[in-house]
Amino acid sequence: MKHHSYRDILVCTVGASLIASAKRPDASEELKRLFDATSSNDLVETMRILEKIENPSDKRWGAEINSVASIVTRGLLSSRWKIFLLVSDTPEGELVGNILKLYFLHNKNGLEFKNVEIVKVEKLNDKNRFEFKVQGLRNLVREMANCVRSNLERTIINATGGYKAAIAYAVLLGQALKVPVYYQFESFDEVIELLPLPVRFDPALYKAQSRMFAMLDYVDIVEEDRFLKKFNFQSWASVPAEIKIFIERVKVDSKHYLSLNPLGQIYLETIEWDCSTIEDPDYRTDKSPSSKIVGTGGHAIKLVQWNKVILEKIAKLPWIESIKLTGSSEIESGNDWKIYVEKDHLKLSLSCKYGVGFFTIQTVIKSKRFLECVAERIENLLREDKD
Repeated sequence: MKHHSYRDILVCTVGASLIASAKRPDASEELKRLFDATSSNDLVETMRILEKIENPSDKRWGAEINSVASIVTRGLLSSRWKIFLLVSDTPEGELVGNILKLYFLHNKNGLEFKNVEIVKVEKLNDKNRFEFKVQGLRNLVREMANCVRSNLERTIINATGGYKAAIAYAVLLGQALKVPVYYQFESFDEVIELLPLPVRFDPALYKAQSRMFAMLDYVDIVEEDRFLKKFNFQSWASVPAEIKIFIERVKVDSKHYLSLNPLGQIYLETIEWDCSTIEDPDYRTDKSPSSKIVGTGGHAIKLVQWNKVILEKIAKLPWIESIKLTGSSEIESGNDWKIYVEKDHLKLSLSCKYGVGFFTIQTVIKSKRFLECVAERIENLLREDKD
C-alpha cells in the first residue's frame, strides 16, 4: 500500500446508488423504510434503521458507504475528522446526502466522522444537457477543489459515487493538486488508488493568456463573437489549439457560446491567479460612489458615520455595486475589521467604539476568484486606514 502523509479529510462524490437499491424488486423492507423515513423527515426512524446496519460492505447500502468502509478498513485515513459529500443538484442527490450525513455522524460500524458537510453542486443534473455539459461538471471540479485546497496534505478523494465523468476529472484534479484519489469498482470488494495520468499542465500558457482565462472565469459563459473581438481572433478556427482544449463551445439559437470546460477548470486550480486581471474596463460599474452605500439609517447612524471615510474609499473602487448595512451590534466594540467571500458576494464587519457594523458588498462580477481579488483590494484599504 502506498504511504501518504497524515490524512483525516475525505472528499466524496455522491450518486443515487442507494435509491437504485431501494427501487429494486428484491429490495429489503428495511431499505424501503429508510427512504420513506428520510423523505418524511422522520429523523428518529431514519437513525434507528441506519444504526442497525451490520455490514457496511453489503452492496445494498450503496457505493458511498461501501467505499468509505473500505477506505477506513484499509487504514487510508489516519483519523476521521471530516467528510465532504458532493451531491448532485437533484431531489435524489439531496435525499441521499441527508441519509449519508446522518450515517457518517452516527453509526455503530466505526465509520463516524467528527464533521460532515453536504456540498450541492449547482447544475449537476441530467435534466438539462446544456447546463450539465457547460456548468455542471465544471462546478463539480470547482467544488471539489474548494474542499481540497485548504487542506491539501490532509485530504484524499473518493470518486466512487456519482456521475462516471467525475472519475476522470477527480483523477486529473488529484494529480494537479497532489491529492490521492480512490475508486471502488462495482465488482470489487475494496477501493483502489487511481494512478495519475501522464499529463502536465504548463503554467506558461496562463501567464501569456491571463486576461483570456480571466474572462472565461469571471463571465462564466461568453458569447463567441465577444470573445473573438476582445482577443483579436478572426474566427474560432484561428484560436490556438492549446487554448481550445480548455474551452467548451456550444451552439444555442444560432449563436455560439464559450465557457471553460472541466479540464480548463482543473488547469486554473493549478496556477497562481493574477488579480491584476480585474482592472479590465469590462468589469467596472458606471454607478457613482455616493449611490453605492445604502441601508445606513436607524440606530447604526453613529457607527456608519464613524466608518464613513473607509466606506467611501471602498465605494470608489470601480468593481463595487453596493455596500449595504445589514446589521449591527452595540454589545461589542473595538478597532478591527474582517472581510470574506460568501457565495456570490462579500461580507464585511467593521468595529469601532460604537459597536460592530455588518455589511454586504455586491460586485459587478460574482466569480469567486474575482471576489477574492476585490477582497484583497479592500483589505489593503483597511490596512492603510488602520495604520
